Amino acid sequence: MTLSKKLVAAVLILVNFLLLHYIVSSIPLRWDLTQDGVYTLSKSTETMLSKVEESVIVDLYTSKSIADLPAWFKNFADRVEQMLGQYESVSGGIVRVNVIDPKPDSPEEERAIANGLNGTEIATGDRVYLGMTVSQGDTENVVPFFNWDREPFLEYDISKAIYETQLLTKPRLGLITSLPLVAPDYPSMPGQAPPSNQIVVDQLATLFDIISIEPNAKSLPENLDILALIHPKDLSEGLEYSIDQYALSGKPVFLALDPSSVTEREQGRQQMMMGQMSQPTPSDLPKLLEAWGLSYDPMQVLVDQTNSLSQGRFTQPSWLIFRDGFTNRDLLPSSQLEGVLLLESAPLSPKEGASTNWEPVLTSSADVGTVNSMSLQFAQPDQLLGQAEPLEGPVAVAGVLTGPASSAFPDKTDEKHQQEGEITVFVISDSDFLLDQYSVQRVNFLGMEQIQKLNDNQTLVYNFIEYLGGSRDLIGIRGKASSSRPFEVVMNMEAEAQKEYQSKLEAVEAELEEINAKLSDLVSEQANSGIIYATPEMEEVVAENQRKQAELKSQVRVIRRELRQGIETLGTVIGAVNLLWAPIGLLIFAVYFNRLRKGK
Repeated sequence: MTLSKKLVAAVLILVNFLLLHYIVSSIPLRWDLTQDGVYTLSKSTETMLSKVEESVIVDLYTSKSIADLPAWFKNFADRVEQMLGQYESVSGGIVRVNVIDPKPDSPEEERAIANGLNGTEIATGDRVYLGMTVSQGDTENVVPFFNWDREPFLEYDISKAIYETQLLTKPRLGLITSLPLVAPDYPSMPGQAPPSNQIVVDQLATLFDIISIEPNAKSLPENLDILALIHPKDLSEGLEYSIDQYALSGKPVFLALDPSSVTEREQGRQQMMMGQMSQPTPSDLPKLLEAWGLSYDPMQVLVDQTNSLSQGRFTQPSWLIFRDGFTNRDLLPSSQLEGVLLLESAPLSPKEGASTNWEPVLTSSADVGTVNSMSLQFAQPDQLLGQAEPLEGPVAVAGVLTGPASSAFPDKTDEKHQQEGEITVFVISDSDFLLDQYSVQRVNFLGMEQIQKLNDNQTLVYNFIEYLGGSRDLIGIRGKASSSRPFEVVMNMEAEAQKEYQSKLEAVEAELEEINAKLSDLVSEQANSGIIYATPEMEEVVAENQRKQAELKSQVRVIRRELRQGIETLGTVIGAVNLLWAPIGLLIFAVYFNRLRKGK
């Protein structure tokens, strides 16, 4: 073959390679090889998108043209854009995404501000945007700014925005409670401020239409989207059956039981001072819990020495604070809780052989036990740990029940009776934690009342009720790993270097201590004579000290240089592989193709 023919063949091979690359990149196929499927939509999101009937328009405002954009912003913005591209692809085009660059002082920036998007200033002083509007017909929802800290829940935030755009009215929240959460209707006494709702109720009222239900009601109202039972007591059988059927229909339930209500106990003491008898009782729904496969003993209260509330010398081992390490970080509503205070809660655990799935949300330490709930009326806090029956911990005090369950009323013969169904129930074994006095502080500032959080109690309630009250498909979305994954090989190299440095540091420090001890002995001997001067022996010790310190610094520099060289070598190898894999692959294909031709 002549040289000209070889050149033509080489050019044709290159053209074929470019055409092949273009064709392959145009095919809507992709493989997500990340460990947690970071770039793949969950089945729950796919199901939700399949139910969208009318076109949804998503306008993503992301700053692209500003110079010196931080690397973290560009990477995260690309992540958001790629995720929205998946929504567009999976929905078959019913979700349409427009990517808009709001350049400074442009009509696009004015439109972003008018739509309620929040920009953030970077080090250069420029304002960057990364938010979106979601619209369907006349309904619009806005995500002012995608928070980098919520990257694991990016899919949930986008799906929630699309879902809420389709809601025309507030969801209906049914509330059954024996606690004073809702202010009474009767007028206040002259000179007294009118009674007000507990703050948690006012917060929920911004999202839900709250329907109060009396415990003696015969059934639940129709068309409830979520049901909250807070310390439910003395429910009629008809109402309990209605709750059973409601849960089996797949609609969510928020259940706060209480083995020992501090609020009721305080009210009982006040009534006794007024000559009235009042005996606080625990709340329990034994029929329903049995059918749902959950174990709860209303006569037992958990004590936990590790998580007990401590203020100075005072410790209350039955009042527990659940901080990081004792909360479920993988579940969205509890992922950012910093501290939840529960007052006299009980252990919760799945029954053996239960068909439902139990996912703990708040978990105790391993150092736990239980005391009888009745003893809390008389025992002093410092006596509780001595009276406690040890448990094999840790144990849960809150969690989510999901999965198939059977009716607690199997003998019902009603035509509409549902014997089995999929349930979603959040259960927590305390109810006092919702009340203002244990969760917030009201502060008067310049004549205006301000609310300060004492803990994350109200956040927990708000998060879980909002989470459960959304689409059932949204509940199935779980957090994913960040796309910014650590380079484990480099981290291991740095850890090994640190170990080597630390071992050498400890050895040299031991020698330095020995040298300094010698120097101190010499100075002490001279101090006894009343005159201190630098002897040749002292000068030798000082010089040895300086030599050892210089030797340590030199060794540290060598370790750091070797580490840097190792990391740079690894980077060079990876860069070479990234650069050369395509040409090498093409060369292998050309050789194979040439042999194939010669074989024919």
